Parts: sequence; C-alpha cells; structure tokens
Amino acid sequence: MEKQLQEVLPFYKTLTREEKEEFLQQSQLLEGESGKIIVETGAVCQKVYFVLEGSLRVFQLSEEGREMTLYRAGKGEACLFSLTCIMKEEALNTVTVVEEKARLVGIPSEFFEDLMSRNIEFQRYFLRRLLHKISGLMIRTESVTFRSIEERLAKYLRDHFSSEGFSTLATTHEKIAIEIGTAREVVSRMLKTFQKEGIIKLSRGEITLLSPEKLNERVPM
Repeated sequence: MEKQLQEVLPFYKTLTREEKEEFLQQSQLLEGESGKIIVETGAVCQKVYFVLEGSLRVFQLSEEGREMTLYRAGKGEACLFSLTCIMKEEALNTVTVVEEKARLVGIPSEFFEDLMSRNIEFQRYFLRRLLHKISGLMIRTESVTFRSIEERLAKYLRDHFSSEGFSTLATTHEKIAIEIGTAREVVSRMLKTFQKEGIIKLSRGEITLLSPEKLNERVPM
C-alpha cells in the first residue's frame, strides 16, 4: 500500500520516516461501489478519508429531500468536510457517498490532528486544499443565490459539453437537478424550452448540442 500512497497522495512525501510508519499503522483501507454511503448526515466524523481510486461526492439534503452537490473528491484528494467536522467536533448536515467505485484510506481523527500539529508541510497542504474548496463553495453559493435556474442550466450544459469534448452529453434530468440545486421537473421544463429554441435536442438519457452560439448567449458573463 505504501507505494500507492507515495504515488497518489501529494502530501505523503512531506512526512518523515517515523510519520510514514505511523500513517501506515493507523491507516484503514475501505472499498466501496457507487452509491455506498461513507458519512451519513448528522454523523460526527471519526476518520479523515483520502481517495486512492475513484471519487466521492458530498451533498446536502433539503427539507424536501432534494440533493445539492457541494463538491467532489477525486484521486489523490481528501474528503475535506470530514476534516472540518473533526476540527469542529460536531456533526454536519452533509452526506458523503461513493460516486465512482472507490478505494479509500482513512486515518483516525486523533492521529490526523496530531500530524497537523507536528508537520508544518502537512498542515499547509490541507489548509491550501481547504481554502480551494471554500472558494469553490462560495462560487457555487453565489450561483445558486443570484443566478436564475435558466442561467445555471445553460452554464452547466456549456461546461460539460466543453469538458467532454463531444456534442452529446449522456446524463439524466435528475442528475442535472442535483448539480444545479433545483427540482427535476424544473430542469425538464427548461430543457424542453431550450429544445424548442433549437439549442439542444433531447433523447432518452442524452442531450445533443445543436447551437453552441445560442447556448453561450444564455450563459451570464
């Protein structure tokens, strides 16, 4: 396992030989298929998890039961909400779930705090990562608070068509609703509007981009 830790976790090389030995002794491997819950809402975190393979998704549940994705943790990253939960020593209203089949390594909260106090490079790494995620959450909060659903949907589609590099996106209305923080019915209605305007074409489980120019017009500057 040490070889994989060395290759995947950026901070591992900053640990001393003694700290690496402790890390290995304290570590617990965890594997999970897509959908496996790692931390339930209201639970006080006992471990900090690092992703060796796959990915995690952290989301909040509204009172109506709707999900809103807060962030993801991929290969080489830590589940930073478990970190903040540990530091505050209280439960958070979030759920951490395996999105893509994952292999994780977890260390006890006491050892994590001890390592943070002893190794300044380890501490700096996590503070940088935490600030990065907080910045992302601030942008996401601003989007949900101040942008219309139409603008959020247009930006979601543009970003995903660009990242995938294809004109067809395989997804569902439910997944999009979770990502942009609204109801599935609202997404379905707005997508049909985009289709009528010749921006996209809808088919079962797929969205095809017909007019990038018209889509870009819907995305706020």
